[in-house]
Amino acid sequence: MKMLGNNVLIAEVEKEETTASGIILTEAIDKGSKPGLVLAVSNAALSKVMTGNRVFLDWSKSMPVTIEGQGAVIIDAEHIKAIISEE
Repeated sequence: MKMLGNNVLIAEVEKEETTASGIILTEAIDKGSKPGLVLAVSNAALSKVMTGNRVFLDWSKSMPVTIEGQGAVIIDAEHIKAIISEE
């Protein structure tokens, strides 16, 4: 998918926690603090984020879309608040 303008395509990332015995627990958390995974980036937004980055964003500013049966959002790069990790 080719993003236009300053837009970024982001998928929701489930928060996982691991117990001491190694069991992975997923937790439903408030969408306001839920991280996202960058799937596609426009040329204009490349200076800010890259595909594969895990980010925090302002979900209220996003446009929900369905890509290949999976939910994602399109958002202007200015509404990405922090990069958690770079892959």
